[in-house]
Amino acid sequence: MTRSTTLALVLALAACGDDTSNKTPDGALPDAPPAVPRAVVVSGNFMPGQPGVMSSLDLGTTTVAQRVAPNGAVAEDPMVRHFGDELFVVNRASGNNVTILNASTFALVEQLATGAGSNPQDVAVVGGKLYVPGFGTAGVVVVPRGGGAPTTIDLSALDPDGKPDCVSAFAVGTNVFVACELLDETFTPRGPGKIVVIDTATDTVKGAPLTLTNVNPFGVFERMPEDQGGDLVIPTVSFADGSGCIERVTTGATPTAPGCLVQNQALGGFAARTAFQDVGGMPVMWVVSSSFGANGPVGALRAFDLTTKMLVSGTVTPATQLIVDVVGCPDGSVVVSDQTMAANGLRVYNGTTEKTTAPLAIGLAPNSNHGLVCY
Repeated sequence: MTRSTTLALVLALAACGDDTSNKTPDGALPDAPPAVPRAVVVSGNFMPGQPGVMSSLDLGTTTVAQRVAPNGAVAEDPMVRHFGDELFVVNRASGNNVTILNASTFALVEQLATGAGSNPQDVAVVGGKLYVPGFGTAGVVVVPRGGGAPTTIDLSALDPDGKPDCVSAFAVGTNVFVACELLDETFTPRGPGKIVVIDTATDTVKGAPLTLTNVNPFGVFERMPEDQGGDLVIPTVSFADGSGCIERVTTGATPTAPGCLVQNQALGGFAARTAFQDVGGMPVMWVVSSSFGANGPVGALRAFDLTTKMLVSGTVTPATQLIVDVVGCPDGSVVVSDQTMAANGLRVYNGTTEKTTAPLAIGLAPNSNHGLVCY
C-alpha cells in the first residue's frame, strides 16, 4: 500500500467521528473542552462602492451569522488574514484600505488607508507596521498603525512600467517575502515571477530578487508547517496555456526558490487557494483546483501528501460543487466556499465526507480568493 493510498484512507476515516485530537498525550481527556472554532468568510460583488459582507460560521452548530462586520469594514473585493486576536480585511480594487477588526467581537479596531489608486492585494504584519503589496503602486506600501503616514518600498526597477504588480506578502520573523507578477499593459507576464525579501528593521530589500520557475504568481502565500520545513508556497499560472505549479520558497538565512511542489497539469487546473492541516497525524496541503470547462468554471478540492510530496488520487468534492476557497480548522473540519450559481455558500467537510447537507448562505455568493479564515 502506498503512502498516498494510506492518506486517502486516513481522510476517509477522519469522517467516522473517532477524533482523539482533544486528548492529552497520556490519553486522558483535558480538564476543559477546547473552544469551538469559527470560520469567517468575506465576499464582495466587484461593484465599486458597493459593500461586501463578512459572515461567521459556528463549527459546533454549523450555523452562520451573516453581516457581522461594522458598516464600511468590507468593500467590493475583499480578502482576509487572521493574525493573533485580529482580522485584517484587505479591501482591494477601489477600497484602498486595510480594516482591522477584533477577531472575537468583530468590533472595529482601526481602518488604515493605503493610498488612492493603490489597489492593495494582501497584508503582512510585523510589530506596528503593515506591509501591503499593491497593483497600483511601485511595490509595497508600509502603513504604520495608529494613523502615521504610509510610505512605499520602491520595487519599480523590477518592471519597465514601474509597477511590478506585487500580489502577496508574508512575514517570517523580521523578513517580509513579497511576490510580484510583472505584467505588461495587456496584463501579460513579462517573464517569471519575482520574490523580494524585505528587511523590516530598515524597510529595505535584502539581496537580489528570487526568480520563480513560472510566470504569474497568481495566488497568495501560505506557510508550510514547521515540521515540513516552514517554507512558503504560492500558486503560479499562465492563462495562455494553463501551465504553472505550486512553487516553494525557502525562508532560511539564504532564501531560495527551488521549484514546484505539484504541477497544474497534475492538479487538473491552477491552485486558487492552498491551506495546511494535520489529518490523522499526516500533514496535508489542501488545494482548490480551478479550471475552465466546456460548461463554465470548475473548482474542486484536492489533497496533497506533504511527506511524500504526492497528490492523492481523485477529488474530495463532487463535480456538482464549484469550490473557490478552502481553510482547515483547529477541530479538524475543512470549510470550503461553493460558488455554484443555483445554491452557494459554505460547506463543511470532515475528511472526505461532507457534514453539511446544503451550502450555508453568507449573504452574497462567495467570490473572494483567500476569503476564508478559521480559528
